[in-house]
Amino acid sequence: MLLRLRIVLAFLALCGSLPLLADDEKKPVPESAATESTEPRDANLLTSHDQARNDSDQAYRKGEYQKAIDVTTKVVGENPLDHVAFYLRGSSRIELGINKSDAAMVRAGIADAREAIRLKQLKNANYYLPYLYGMANLAGLENKKAHAEQASKTADDVLARTPSMKNEDKSNILYQKALANVALENLPTAIASYKQAVELTPKHLGARVGLADTLATAGQNEAALAAYTAAVDAFPAMPLVFNNRGMFYQHTNRLDDALVDFTQAVSLDPKYITAYTNRGFVLMLQGRHEEAENDFSESLKLDAAQPPVLALRAGSKLSRGAVEEAIKDYTDVLKWNSKNAVGHAELGFALMFAVKPKEALAEFDEANQINPQFRFLLPWRYLAMMQLGKKGEADVKMSEAIARDPKTREWPDQLLVFLADKQSEADLRKAINRQVPASADAQTCEAEFFVGHRKLLAGQKEAARLHFAQAVKSKATQLSAHRGANIALKAK
Repeated sequence: MLLRLRIVLAFLALCGSLPLLADDEKKPVPESAATESTEPRDANLLTSHDQARNDSDQAYRKGEYQKAIDVTTKVVGENPLDHVAFYLRGSSRIELGINKSDAAMVRAGIADAREAIRLKQLKNANYYLPYLYGMANLAGLENKKAHAEQASKTADDVLARTPSMKNEDKSNILYQKALANVALENLPTAIASYKQAVELTPKHLGARVGLADTLATAGQNEAALAAYTAAVDAFPAMPLVFNNRGMFYQHTNRLDDALVDFTQAVSLDPKYITAYTNRGFVLMLQGRHEEAENDFSESLKLDAAQPPVLALRAGSKLSRGAVEEAIKDYTDVLKWNSKNAVGHAELGFALMFAVKPKEALAEFDEANQINPQFRFLLPWRYLAMMQLGKKGEADVKMSEAIARDPKTREWPDQLLVFLADKQSEADLRKAINRQVPASADAQTCEAEFFVGHRKLLAGQKEAARLHFAQAVKSKATQLSAHRGANIALKAK
C-alpha cells in the first residue's frame, strides 16, 4: 500500500480553530512494485528504470513528491507501458495535490492511477488505492460528493470481483471505502468498513485509528475510547496512537489523561513534533503557560516552519501578560504569510493590550481588508478609534453596521451598537445567548470587557476594574477579551 494513512487532528486555539495535522506513514509499495519487469526488454533501459522506480519510491516515502513525479515522468516518457511508474507518479501527484489543495494536481494523479489500472488490469488490487484515495479527497476539494460516491462504489466492485485477495489487501480497499464514506458524511458505513478492515487485519493502523476517529466524530465517545485504547494496545511502541488518544482525552476535557498520553508519545519519539504541540496546548488550557511555551518552543526547534505553533506560543505569552514577547511572536507569524487575516487580528489584540491603539487599528483594518467577513473585529476597531479620540469618525465609518436591523444583529453587532451609545448596558446583557452555556459564558466575558473599557474611557477606573474582574471569571480563557481583561487588571 503506497498511500499514507493520514490522520487529521484539530484543536481550538486563540480566536478560532487551528488545524494541526498528525501523520504517521505506513507506505509499503505493492508486492514487487518497485522491481517488477515491464516492457521494453532492453536490459540497460530496464535496469535504469528499476533504479528510477526505486528512487521514486524512496522520494515518496520522504514526502519529496515533486522529485518522485519528476523521476517517474522520465520513465513514462521512455516507456509508456510502465504501469509501476504510472502508479508511483499517480500516488505522488495525489499527495502533492492534497497538500497544496490543488484539485487539478489530484485529477492528474487520478488519471495516472487509472492508466496503471488499465495497464495492469486486475492482477493487483492495490493499484486501485491511489485512485480511491484521490477520488475521496477530490470530493472535498471540488465540493462534489459524486467523486466520493464513485470511490465507494469502485471499492465495492473491486472487493466483489476479487474474492480471493489477501486479507491485508481487502483491508486496504475497505480502508479507502471508509475514507470515501467519511467524505460523504455517511459515518455508519464508514464505521462498518473500518471494523471489517480491523477484523481482517488486526494490525491495520489506518483502520484502527480511522475507526476511533470516526466513532468520536459520531459522538460515540465510549466506543471511541475503546477503539483508541485498542489501537494503543495493538501498537504500544507507536507514538501516533498515544497522541491520537491524547487528542480525544483533550476533546472530552480529560486534560490530565491527555498529558499522560502526549508525554508517552514524546518519550517514544523525542522528535515527535505534533505531540509537543498538543501537550503545550493542554498545558496552556491548564494555565501552565511557561511549561506550554517550552513545548511550543521544542516543536519549533524541530521545525521552525510552523506559524500556527508560533501563534499558540504568542497566545500563551499573552495569557500570562508577556505582551511585548507576544507581539514579537505574532509579528514573526506574519513573516510567513503577510496576507494572514487571523495573524493581523491577533497582532492587533496584542497591540491593544500594549496600549498602542493606532498600531492595533492598522492591524485590525488590514485583517478586515483581507477578510471582510471578520465581523468579530467590529467592536475592536471601534474601541481602538474611541481610544484615539475618533468616535465620530468611527460612527461614520461603521454606520451601516450600527444601523443593522436589530432582528439580524449578531453578537459583534450588539457590542458595536453598545459602544456607539445606541444600546444600554442592560440591553447588551439581554442580548447574551443564555440558552447555550458556553456561548453565554463567552459573551458575558466580552460584554464585561467592553463595558469595562467604556467606563475606563469615561475616567471610571475602579468601576472598570470591577467589570474586568467579572470578565476573567469566565472559562473562555482563550478569548482575546479574557486575556485583555486579565492584562488590564495587572496594569498600574
